[in-house]
Order: sequence, then C-alpha cells, then structure tokens
Amino acid sequence: MSQSPSATVGQVSADGQFRWDGQQWVPIPKGTREPTSWTRPMQLAAAALFAAQALFSIITSALYVNHDTMVRVIRANRTAIPQGTDIDTIVGIAIFFAFAVVVGIALIELVAALGSYLGWRWMFWVALVLCALGGLGALTNLQYFAKPDTSPVPIWGVAISELFALASLGVFVWLLIGVIKYGPWAMKRPGT
Repeated sequence: MSQSPSATVGQVSADGQFRWDGQQWVPIPKGTREPTSWTRPMQLAAAALFAAQALFSIITSALYVNHDTMVRVIRANRTAIPQGTDIDTIVGIAIFFAFAVVVGIALIELVAALGSYLGWRWMFWVALVLCALGGLGALTNLQYFAKPDTSPVPIWGVAISELFALASLGVFVWLLIGVIKYGPWAMKRPGT
C-alpha cells in the first residue's frame, strides 16, 4: 500500500488488513478484534450472573441440603431403597453427591465469572454453553413448583433459582445475537 498523508493514526485500510500508525501501514494480526459498545456490558453481565449463581447455590445447599430434607425428598419421590440398605445410607450418599455436584458447578461458574470479567475470548463459548444450560433450568424448575416436597430447597429458593434461569436465558440470547452480529463478546473485526 502507498503512503497516505491524509490517513489518520489508527485508521484501518479498506480491506481491513492494515492500520495506519502515522508513518506507514502496519499489518493487523490475524484474529484481532475490537470492542463494541456491547462488549464490556456483556462481559460484566455474564460475570455477575455466574458469580451470583455460584454464591446462591452454595449458600442454599449449605442451608437446606441435610439429612431431614433429603429423607423428605426421597419419600416424596418414592425412591425405591435396595434390599439390605437403610435409608440413612442412601441419604448419606445423596448428600455427598449433591454437595459434590454443587461445588463442581460453582467452581465452573466462578472460573467462567473470572474469564468473563477478564474478557478471555475463549471463555465466550463456555459462557454461551453455561447460559444455555442455565436457561434450561427455567423448564426443569417448574416441576418443583408443582411438587415442592421433591426439592430440598424451600419454594422461595426455587423461585429465585427460576429467576436465575430466566436471566441465564436472557444472557444466552444476548450472547447469541452478539456473536452473530459482531463476533465473540460482541467484538468486531477491525474496519467493520
């Protein structure tokens, strides 16, 4: 490309492959993206949602997943207890797995919150999947409204969980529109 005295510093060439540095056209590295007005709010919304969900799930599990609530849930679901096993053994196993799942998901959400906050590009895809899965909770939570005894968490906790699921669905739609319109984290290619 020829030298262009009329080009302003930072201007991107018409083909989107070079940027004027004030003296010459410098190649733009492949994969370079520029933030749009959606980028930072999108990253912050995803980070806040993941952090809040992780905190809420840990607190509600610590408060409500215990021996008595799990016995109630097992009885409400009419879970068959294998011959030669008592209900306390089943409850102990259920509590262990419930906490393991909650802690595992909370760790994933906290890493996703950090990655979203820091704007890691690859984390966009993780956030998209997590929000899609979280949005499915809007449907799966409905069963607990119909049969509250099948959940160890009280109905107000299920209602808050439903709000988180709807928020996840909303963020998922926003992420999807952003990636279609611009790219990951609604970041556009230079010059577009």
